[in-house]
Amino acid sequence: MPGQIIIVSGTSGAGKSTACELFARRSDGFWLLYGIDHFLANTYPAKFGHHGARCREGIYAEPAKETDPEGALRWRFGKYGTRAFAVFHEWIAAAAAQGCNIIVDHLMMLDPPVLQDAIWRLQGLPVHFVNLRPPFEVLMERVTNRKIDKKLPTDILGEQAIHKIIQRLDRLRPWFYESVYDNSIYDLEIDTVENSPEAVCDLIEARLLKSPGSAFEELRAKYPRNSA
Repeated sequence: MPGQIIIVSGTSGAGKSTACELFARRSDGFWLLYGIDHFLANTYPAKFGHHGARCREGIYAEPAKETDPEGALRWRFGKYGTRAFAVFHEWIAAAAAQGCNIIVDHLMMLDPPVLQDAIWRLQGLPVHFVNLRPPFEVLMERVTNRKIDKKLPTDILGEQAIHKIIQRLDRLRPWFYESVYDNSIYDLEIDTVENSPEAVCDLIEARLLKSPGSAFEELRAKYPRNSA
């Protein structure tokens, strides 16, 4: 029997990493824990990321609107970005195929077609698709309070480079919110203002017991293979 897959989607500040870590820690069952932050920080080569020298070949940021070059940014994928996310999804599928349960925090955006890739690579496997979505204003407050500059290696990159990275992230956030929440089909949606991390885990556990997830099946009907 394949293992269960839980994919928890949401932008930075939505609480997805916290919820996934708590879920795996408190569960009596065997749950592997993985996610987009683990992947991009520890697996994906930094030089091909959107702060890297070869980002155009991987994941890069460009103006969301051509008419506003200094405004909001958005992600685009080069060939290595597309391949890397395909591998990310294949790893999730491989874990479940080996009978392991796995919970994953993710950025399930439609453009670039991350969601469309995932639904087909996980076809035939039991997936529950969860969305964590607090109001935009709450997300911005949470992210601001994180003080991300404290987590970046200023001694290695230098203060000027750190300042540019923070500016770039600030310009990406509005697009991330719009892109990640553009989809409306989930097995479970949770407002993390109204629900604590413990309550989020309770809701996910209850949904697992209720019935198999159907969101990915609905999404495959909406987005035929290779339609992106």
